[in-house]
Amino acid sequence: MKRMAVISAGFVPVPAVDGGAGEVLTTELIKGNELTGDFFMDIYTIESPKLNKIKYKNAEIIQIHIKPIRWFWCKARNAFLKLFKFKYRFIPYNQELIHKYFRDNYDVILVENNMQVFEDIYNHAKNGKKHMIYHMHNDIDGTTKPEYLCRFIADKAEKILPVSNYLKTHFNDVAPNNKLKVFYNCVDLDVFNVDNIRKTKELKEKYNIGDEDFVYMYTGRICPEKGILELVKAFKKIANEVPNSKLMVVGSHWYNQIDKDEYFEQLVVESETIKDRMIFTGYIYPEDMPEIYGLADVLVIPTLCQEAFGMVALEGMAMKIPILATRSGGMTEVLDGVAELVKNDDSLIEMLSIGMEKYYDDEQLRRTNIDKAYEKVISTKEFDRKNYYTEFVNKIR
Repeated sequence: MKRMAVISAGFVPVPAVDGGAGEVLTTELIKGNELTGDFFMDIYTIESPKLNKIKYKNAEIIQIHIKPIRWFWCKARNAFLKLFKFKYRFIPYNQELIHKYFRDNYDVILVENNMQVFEDIYNHAKNGKKHMIYHMHNDIDGTTKPEYLCRFIADKAEKILPVSNYLKTHFNDVAPNNKLKVFYNCVDLDVFNVDNIRKTKELKEKYNIGDEDFVYMYTGRICPEKGILELVKAFKKIANEVPNSKLMVVGSHWYNQIDKDEYFEQLVVESETIKDRMIFTGYIYPEDMPEIYGLADVLVIPTLCQEAFGMVALEGMAMKIPILATRSGGMTEVLDGVAELVKNDDSLIEMLSIGMEKYYDDEQLRRTNIDKAYEKVISTKEFDRKNYYTEFVNKIR
């Protein structure tokens, strides 16, 4: 049996006990390998008590404990590098991983969505570096994915797996190469299935949603680039025209954290005049999301950034919810022709409000987009979780 190192990005745990789109997908790869036994996987991840009871027959979870001295050491060295304008940065997770935990006895090394980890592992490893795979979930920018790291990965990786054609094109513009193979994200159609919803009445009581209420829903991280403030402003514009409507904002600013930040407080202030129509749920665990989706009449994805793919869109399609979204990066590949899409420009708030009111007024439009979206998600084999691991193995051969 070949040995594979699975290097998580280091932000939230793998397996995905605290959510995270990339982490959920990495977990699907682990599950797929459990059925086939193609590899023995060492899964490198930040530590979490929730991981302690999880066991696999074809994998071992290696939790990275970051000592306080490592944080101090990295901060001090980065200050020196910044002073002399060096691009490299010491990251505590990476440094603990390569100097204390990495076993260096692998046939294949899979790095999940962290370019700096890829560089550090490549420079440290003695075995497996000829067969390094980079799985890319996010767009390129000047900080977390700078151009010099794109060029490094283009040169050193055996395969690069972007999650959309948009991401493939954008990466190729920066670092042209022939190693890129699009590897779409997937959704579990058995889990995200309207036939399995059982808690609608209970959740409506919890969130004070009436049977006649029309619920617009946003779900995801609560941060400026996701466009929630613009969504709240758009909702305020139609509140009087759609008197039985409510806006449900699902999520927190960073996965399972419950503390409120400045941006969240800004949302609260903006929605003060319609606070009886607003629902802020806080963080919802991934296993509870299908039931939450069951409350939505329309799913709104008002992102201001260029989404690499858009997992929320795929989940909404599977849950038979009509979708209103911005034309954003790889998400357009998922939603084109099956949702109402608006440009992300100065007219965004106005166009969101028009789209929201249009969906409310036109039941046939809602039904048509639901049917087209559901047909697309069930007929595209790459979107189905059952094919995800097989697709991965085929891509890396």
